[in-house]
Amino acid sequence: MPNTKQKHPITFYVILFWQFWWAFSFYGLWALLPVYLNKYLQLSQAESFAIFGGYTALGAGLLFIGGWIADNYLGAKRNLTIGTIFQSIGYFLIALSAVNKTTLPLFAGLGFVVIGRATASTCPPVVLASAYDGSHDPRLDGAFTYLYMVNNVGSFLTMMVIPPIASLVSMSLAFSLCGAGMAISVVGLFVMKRSLKEAGSAPDKVPAGVKKYATFLVGSLVAVGIASYLLTNLVMARVLMVFGAVIICILIVKNMKQEAHDARKRMMVGLALMLQALIFFVLYNQMPTSLNFFAINNVTPSIFGIPVDPVQYQALNPLSIIILSPILAKIYSYLGARGKDLSMPGKYALGMIVCGIAFGSAGISKYFADDSGMVSSFWIITPNFFFGVGELLISALGMSVIAKLFPERIRAFCFGAWNMTLALASFAGAWVASFSSAESGDVSPVESLQIYGDYFIILAVVTAAIGIIIAMLVPKLNALMADKKEAEDAEGEVVPA
Repeated sequence: MPNTKQKHPITFYVILFWQFWWAFSFYGLWALLPVYLNKYLQLSQAESFAIFGGYTALGAGLLFIGGWIADNYLGAKRNLTIGTIFQSIGYFLIALSAVNKTTLPLFAGLGFVVIGRATASTCPPVVLASAYDGSHDPRLDGAFTYLYMVNNVGSFLTMMVIPPIASLVSMSLAFSLCGAGMAISVVGLFVMKRSLKEAGSAPDKVPAGVKKYATFLVGSLVAVGIASYLLTNLVMARVLMVFGAVIICILIVKNMKQEAHDARKRMMVGLALMLQALIFFVLYNQMPTSLNFFAINNVTPSIFGIPVDPVQYQALNPLSIIILSPILAKIYSYLGARGKDLSMPGKYALGMIVCGIAFGSAGISKYFADDSGMVSSFWIITPNFFFGVGELLISALGMSVIAKLFPERIRAFCFGAWNMTLALASFAGAWVASFSSAESGDVSPVESLQIYGDYFIILAVVTAAIGIIIAMLVPKLNALMADKKEAEDAEGEVVPA
């Protein structure tokens, strides 16, 4: 049995380094893109939300293809490096678009980021897991927890730094810094190449010839062009995304039939949790859209008298994650030691109810506004705090769901399938957010606050109701999870310690 006090391998630190800079770059663009489209390119809020939703959807939805390539063709380690290079190129092209506010380099850059993300982003957990002694290594859960926490540290830092640079200096410089973050990741991967020699998926163990690299690069560049085009034709993008989701479901069901009875039950639980995550991600996409514009239009831009850029309020979410992660971890340990910890399905149900509370707290802010329709920063801090709790109960367990409930031979593919839920939710979330659209030129702050308040209250009621329905399904899912535990106990009796 692995020693629980054993240090983490060097791969762990390399992947944490990569994850930090990826988060710094990705969430910098995440925070700014809807604002850039609306305020700088003069698109409507609804159109800005739709393009943003298409961008996040394509990046997430194509992850299953990147995962398949990592599993079967090029290898997770190689995918990680090439995908990071593509993303860096994309951010610099977006920065170029901000120089003279042109859309051609913008959509080309978004295409590079989409394909780079699809290529690379299923790979860190695969490379990380390959450095440990199998899925039962007690260090693995801790490694994934640190990975998620570092992601939020990078997200928090960029949301504190990038928006003020965009508003006080230039959007171009802000986007360039995002590109620089990914470039630092590229350098890190090359510098630590020897340390990662034994890490990666099966294809990484086999030399890749020039033909294989050339084929992959040509295909990737074609994919960049297609992604850029789809971002200007979102109807086609939605149709293809739904088609891709159906294909993924068919492939997962096909793989389920090849597994033993107990393994199929575990995969069924995983699919149920992925469906619940789809609903959560619709809500998550309100942060850079409806909640962000609520902060811009109706929240006083200061905390304890300290002036802030309204877009910086998005940093409250990763800050909540950073603060709450160790607290929840201790609560889990305390309850687990007494046999009272919630099951994974139970945590998902509780997370949805807490998200309902988050939107409810944003909705009732309309009753506490001043005569000009502005509310204090308390009414954006509170929903972000509760949303952080909900996110830790749902999204933070996502990689663990895949690692524990799906077979290793299709794990990278399933990491991509998990992110297809994010893709579909990005389209749905952008559509839902469009109902909150309050164009600053058309409505006063008093009117926009009424629109946002009603919108968030409706979301709160619907979300809480979904959480209650999910809670009613928990006993059935727990029964399937119990079969998993029994199988592991039996396995533990056969295999010598």
